[in-house]
Amino acid sequence: MADPFSAAALGGVVLSEGIKFLYKQAGEVLKRWRERRDSGGASAEHATLHPPEDLIQGRVEPVEPRDDQADLLESELRETRRALADYAEGIDVPQPGDHLVAQQADALRRLLEAVYGQRITFKGEHRPPSGPLVTGEIDVKQVVGDAAAVRTKVISSGEVHGIAKAERVEKGARFTGVEADRIG
Repeated sequence: MADPFSAAALGGVVLSEGIKFLYKQAGEVLKRWRERRDSGGASAEHATLHPPEDLIQGRVEPVEPRDDQADLLESELRETRRALADYAEGIDVPQPGDHLVAQQADALRRLLEAVYGQRITFKGEHRPPSGPLVTGEIDVKQVVGDAAAVRTKVISSGEVHGIAKAERVEKGARFTGVEADRIG
C-alpha cells in the first residue's frame, strides 16, 4: 500500500513546498480560531484556502475555514503542525521515502481538508484531485417527515457523498441520501 501522502511519488520540491503550504495554512486557521475565541466570535483575520496553482492537482474553492471544525480539531492541528515545523522552515529537508514525514504531512492535510471541506491533492499524487468535498451521513430509527443526508441547491464541482440509513420510513415520508436541484 502506498503512503497516503506519497513521498515516493512526489518530487522533492513538491514535497517541500506542500509541507510549507500545509504548515502555513494550519497557522492561519489557528490564528483565526484564537482571534474568534478571544473576541467572542467577532470577525477575525481571513484564513482563505488558496494554494499555489502550480502545487496542486485540481482546483479548490477559496473558502474560509469552518470555525466549528477548527474548534474541534484545534489541539490536533497544533500538534501535527508542530511536528512539521523544521521541514516547513527549511531547517530539515524532507526526503522521498521518509514514511514518518509522509504520515505527518498527510495527517495535517486531512485535518485541513476537514476544516475547509475540500480535498487537497498535490501534483504527482495518486488520489482524487483537489476540490470541494461534501459528506453527509444520517442514521435514524424512524423517518416520519422529511430527512436527507445531504441537501443542496447546486453542485457545480467537487465530490458529494451521502449515506442514509433508517430502520423504518413511514408511509408518505421522504428519506434521501443526496438531493440536489441542479448538478453542473
